Amino acid sequence: MINHSESLAEKFIRKGFWLYLFSFLVGPLGYVVKIILSHDLSVEEIGLLYGILSFVWLLAVYHDLGLTESLNYFLPKSIVKKDWTQFKSLVAFSLIAQLITSGLIGVVLFFSSWFLAEHYFHAKEARDVIQIFCLFFLGMNLLSMCTTIFQVGQNTKLQKGTEFLRMIFVVLFTLWLHFTGTGNLITYAWTWIGWVIVGILFGSFFLYRSYYLPYLKDADVIYDKDLIKQVIPYALWVVLAANVGTILGQIDMQLIIYLLGTRDAGYYTNYLSIIWIPFIIITPIIGFIFPVISELHSKWAEDKITTIKTLFYKYFSVLGIITGMFMFVFGPISAHVLFGEKFLMSGVIVQYSAFFLVLNFLLTINFQILAWVGRIKERVKILGIGLIFNIWLNILFIHLYGVVWSALAVGLSWIPIWYLSDRATRMYSNGFDFMFFSKNLLLTVIIGVCLWYFVTPLFIWTSRIYWCILIGCIAIVIILPFIILNLHEGRMFIEELKKIKKVH
Repeated sequence: MINHSESLAEKFIRKGFWLYLFSFLVGPLGYVVKIILSHDLSVEEIGLLYGILSFVWLLAVYHDLGLTESLNYFLPKSIVKKDWTQFKSLVAFSLIAQLITSGLIGVVLFFSSWFLAEHYFHAKEARDVIQIFCLFFLGMNLLSMCTTIFQVGQNTKLQKGTEFLRMIFVVLFTLWLHFTGTGNLITYAWTWIGWVIVGILFGSFFLYRSYYLPYLKDADVIYDKDLIKQVIPYALWVVLAANVGTILGQIDMQLIIYLLGTRDAGYYTNYLSIIWIPFIIITPIIGFIFPVISELHSKWAEDKITTIKTLFYKYFSVLGIITGMFMFVFGPISAHVLFGEKFLMSGVIVQYSAFFLVLNFLLTINFQILAWVGRIKERVKILGIGLIFNIWLNILFIHLYGVVWSALAVGLSWIPIWYLSDRATRMYSNGFDFMFFSKNLLLTVIIGVCLWYFVTPLFIWTSRIYWCILIGCIAIVIILPFIILNLHEGRMFIEELKKIKKVH
């Protein structure tokens, strides 16, 4: 499964190619779907659809009992030992428990849909959408099992390829609904069930061919009492961490839809789509780095984990400030380009959290390290503190200033989360290059001021396609000064990767 003959540099560069290839294909496809939905549905309907989806994600914390992330931690150890019986037993035990739990959640959600529609979402049509998403729970377990095995096996081609095939179906189905004039709140809700089914079909086929036949076919499923005793406590802490983390990610949407209504929720969900754009770039590489960290940790190669964190902290901090500047300057323009003039407010909301993006980039690195080295309890405590801070600020800001300040509340809550998670992972750091960060910060400020005063006036109320092309050209042009400024450091980064020897 894992090619142990590859150096870390080979892993990052060769497998990173597949990550970014499929990510750059999948990312735009997701925005095609959101653009079509924003055109065909009203702001209120968009708010209701994604508000229900957010609510479902809150419940989805319990659909796998924390076993999926537990597999991310335990399966690499089985792969290193080539213990396929243990590997298969863990997967079987996890899948059975997940199907039982998700089935119970789906049933409860189905029979409470009328109550939630009337008393929580305050919209009768919400009942049908909630009932459709009840099927989501069962499907997600099967799909997540496939992608988890691909991830721990570091097979980025199958992991992201399955996602790409799934998104192709979603786009085709959405386009069909759009051009046939049958797209509405209910039919578009079914697209989520469709992509789960398609993902399961392709994922299961790839799993059977590439993993079951060569590795797991002849392995037995056994009940290893000692192993289960290790998995269950870890999984319980994962559930707590996931519960806190998911609430932290979704609480703002739920407070907005309950306190302000579906219209503001519609603005907010498209704000989330805009702010997520840079994560199309960073999420794939972070998603791949940390199974490698689990492999290193299992071999006691802590010095290499330190090298990885130090390098990525250095470069992702600069990427974060550049991205935040660009989001602040072009937030409203991006909202108009993507979703139309009726969602201009979504871009204004972007400006309230843009400068906090750098903290999100860095805390993501910290939390992944904590997860993959097994320090799940610390994640729970840190996220719990952030959750309390976030809820308090959200309630205060939403009540006083409305939807735009909810984004500010989330951004401010990233400060204590980043600080505490950085302290918890400080043993994996060789320090921070403040000189490198400072010179890039100065260049960012200069470019940002120039864009704000001299470039944004060029955007007049003309074609959205023209605006899109202009933003793309500007993004390419402003990257050039940073490449020139950091050319020497870029070469050093490649050399550092090459110095990381093969892990035996």
